[in-house]
Amino acid sequence: MRFLLPTVMLFACNAGFDSAGKDPLHADSGGNSDDTGEPEDTGDSGVTPVDADGDGHYSLETGGDDCDDADDTVYPGAPELCDGKDNDCTGGTSGEGDLDADSILDCADYCPYYAMEGASGDGRPSDPMGTLQEAVDEAGATGCNEARAYYGTYAENVDFHGYGVNLESLSGPSATTIDGGGGDSCLILEEDGDGDLDEDNARVSGFTITNGGGGTGAGIRIKECSPTIEDNVITGNTITTENGVGGGIRIYNGSPSILGNEITQNDACIDGPENGCDGGAIDIRGGAPTVMDNYMAENTAGDGGAIWLAYSDALIVNNYLLGNEADDSAEADGEGLAKDGQGGGIDVQIGGPNGTMILNNVIADNRASALGGGIVVYEPYAGYDKVTVANNVIAFNNVLETEWGAGFTQWNGTTPTVYNNVIYGNLGVGAFADNAASTFSFSYNDVSGNFPDYDDSDTSADLWSGKGSGNLTSDPSFASVSNDVDWTNDDFTLKSSSTCIDAGKTDVFDVDGSRSDIGAYGGSYGVW
Repeated sequence: MRFLLPTVMLFACNAGFDSAGKDPLHADSGGNSDDTGEPEDTGDSGVTPVDADGDGHYSLETGGDDCDDADDTVYPGAPELCDGKDNDCTGGTSGEGDLDADSILDCADYCPYYAMEGASGDGRPSDPMGTLQEAVDEAGATGCNEARAYYGTYAENVDFHGYGVNLESLSGPSATTIDGGGGDSCLILEEDGDGDLDEDNARVSGFTITNGGGGTGAGIRIKECSPTIEDNVITGNTITTENGVGGGIRIYNGSPSILGNEITQNDACIDGPENGCDGGAIDIRGGAPTVMDNYMAENTAGDGGAIWLAYSDALIVNNYLLGNEADDSAEADGEGLAKDGQGGGIDVQIGGPNGTMILNNVIADNRASALGGGIVVYEPYAGYDKVTVANNVIAFNNVLETEWGAGFTQWNGTTPTVYNNVIYGNLGVGAFADNAASTFSFSYNDVSGNFPDYDDSDTSADLWSGKGSGNLTSDPSFASVSNDVDWTNDDFTLKSSSTCIDAGKTDVFDVDGSRSDIGAYGGSYGVW
C-alpha cells in the first residue's frame, strides 16, 4: 500500500491577484495570464495536471514526470522491481535482462547461479555469490545444475559433491582462474555413492586451472564418474607427495570426456620413485575416457610424461603431445638401467579389456630416460592386453640413456596392433621390440630418418621387421618440419608427392573414401 502526503493549499485573501482573479506573476510576455493560483493549475497552458494512479506524480501528457500514470509502481525514483517495467522512468529495466535466454528475467532467475570473486550475494546475475563452491552447491541442491563465473581469480578447491553441475566461465580462461593454493586438487569430481549418476552430467569449461597440489590429480581429480572437461587451460599443477599421480588430471575408473584443453607444464613428481609419479598431463586407471583435441606440452612425470594409463579402454585421439618428459629416480632394476623413465609421450602400462585406442595424434619432441620416447606399450596382463596404435605421427622423440625405442617401444611381450604410423627422426631406435620372438602386429608404418634406425644388439634386422607387411622406410615428405626442438614451426601434413599417401592398411579408409594415408591425417579420424 502506498501512502501519500496530503496536498496543503494555502490561500491568502486575493493577495497577489488582480481584480480579474489572475496572477500577474505568471503572466505571459503579453501580460496575459489565466493562472488562478490553484495548485493544480499549470499556468497558461490550459492543461489540468492529472495523477490518475495516485502515486503523487502527474502524467507526462499533463506536464508531469510520470512515464506511466496508469501504474502506481512506475514514477521517478521508484524502486526497480522484477516486473519487466521501467519502474523509475529512467529508460531501462535494471537487472531485467535474460542472460541465459530461458525467458526468465535475470532479477528473478536463480538458474544459473552466478559467482564473482569477492561478492556476497544470493546467486542472481546482478547479485552473485562470492565463491564457485557456493554457486556449485546451490545449483546442485536446487536441481538447477547450472553455474556461471564472472572473471577473476577464485582461490579455492571446488568439490562438486556428486552434483551434475555445468560450471562455465563467462570470460574464458584468459580472464577466469581457479587457483588451488598448492595443497589439494583445484577441482574434485567424484561419485558420491548414491547411485544416481548425476555427477556424470557435470561439466567444467572456460577456466585456467592452476596451482593445484596433493597426491592425486593436482589440477583435476575424477573418480568413478564421467564428467566433461572442455576448453580449459590446465597448467602449473604439481603432485606434492612422494608417489602421487596425475599432474594435470587424474581419472580413476571413470569415462569422462577430456576435450579441447590446453594441458601444459604440469608435474607428477618427475625424478620421484618408480612406484607412482605417473602421468604428467593425465593419469588414467580403468574406465573408458575420451581424450580428444587437446594440446599437451612440457608436462613431466616419472613415467608417462604426458599420459600414463592402465586397465583402460581409453580413446586418445587427435591430440598434440609435444615436449613432455618421463624420468624416474636413479635405481638399478632387473635390466640394469640406471633410470627407468618410460613413455615420454604415452606410457600404456597395461592395456584395456576391450582395447586402448591411440589414434591420429602428433607425438613429437618428447623424452624418456629409458623406454619409448614417444610411446611405450609396457606390460601384459591377462585380459588387459588390447592396444591399438594407428595413424599417428611419432617424430623427433628421444631416449636419454638407451637407444631402445625413441619413437615406439613394445616391451615385456605385449601384443599391440600398430599400423599406419609415421615414425620419423627419433634420436634412438625408431621402433623397437623387446626381442625377435615378439608376436605383436606392426604393419603399414613408415619408419625412417631415425638414428640409429636399428637395434645394435641384433645386427641381422630391426626387431620390428617381419611383424607385418606394407611397412615403408622412405622419407614421409612432411609439409614443413625441422628437428630443432621447436614444435611450433612443424607442419606434419603430407606433401602431395609423399609415398605415405594411399599407402596405409588396405581395409582402412580416409574420410574421403580413399585408401588410408599413413600418418596423423589419414584414417577415419584424419580431419582435425
